[in-house]
Amino acid sequence: MASAGGIQIPSRLPLLLTHEGVLLPGSTVRFSVDSPRNMQLVSQRLLKGTSLKSTIIGVIPNTRDPEQDSDPLPPLHQIGTAGIAVQVVGSNWPKPHYTLLITGLCRFRVSNLVKERPFVLAEVAEVTALIAVNGLFSSTGNWPV
Repeated sequence: MASAGGIQIPSRLPLLLTHEGVLLPGSTVRFSVDSPRNMQLVSQRLLKGTSLKSTIIGVIPNTRDPEQDSDPLPPLHQIGTAGIAVQVVGSNWPKPHYTLLITGLCRFRVSNLVKERPFVLAEVAEVTALIAVNGLFSSTGNWPV
């Protein structure tokens, strides 16, 4: 997939399914992670990765409560935001969880699900990217500056 601000976005992204809001390109959001799928994504991808590429994930709003994560994968939104995990903080109180600080890079469309467990991995195609113009962000191809 094309680059977003000089960062190459992989064509396969692990997906963070979140119930807490929407990540937009150019924004930075803090997400709590405590569902089994998302915990696996953090422990197997973000904490074991040794390259910048391993910190890039897709963030998709989840239509189901993450506490019901043992159920089959819910229908997913087809549009999400690729982001870079700039901070990962873990805690065991009151139960094991992580807090991620993620900066949105570009929008993507899910083309195909590659796997659902231990975390969701999808093939993606870029929809839009943000570029900085005179200190302002604009969506390429959508709004005139």
